[in-house]
Amino acid sequence: MSKPTIILWSILSFIISGIYVFYGLMMLQVEQLPALPFIVASMAFGYGLITIYLLSLAWTKTDKSLVQMTKYIALTMLVAQIVLTLVTGKTSGLEWLGILIMSLMIGINWYSIKSVAEYHNQV
Repeated sequence: MSKPTIILWSILSFIISGIYVFYGLMMLQVEQLPALPFIVASMAFGYGLITIYLLSLAWTKTDKSLVQMTKYIALTMLVAQIVLTLVTGKTSGLEWLGILIMSLMIGINWYSIKSVAEYHNQV
């Protein structure tokens, strides 16, 4: 994959991670937040920060374990989102659409970190 394509994927991943951080921060500013939304907000905020950190590490280091860490973090985030959706009760098909969109965003983050790590191993 060419370097400009990897840079575009990285920018998209950074924007997606920023969306997670922004969502988590906005939810955490609510004064009396119930327990379940607090957990979701904390996970979104943490996931966004961790993926930004891992993406920056992928650009500076050539460690293969970054891809493994990203894969496990993405899988944990996806499973947690599915579980939290099922706990709150599925009322319509929109919950599955939300999970589909989140899985796409998580997959983009994983793919961009994987692409950067593979590019640095080739060079």
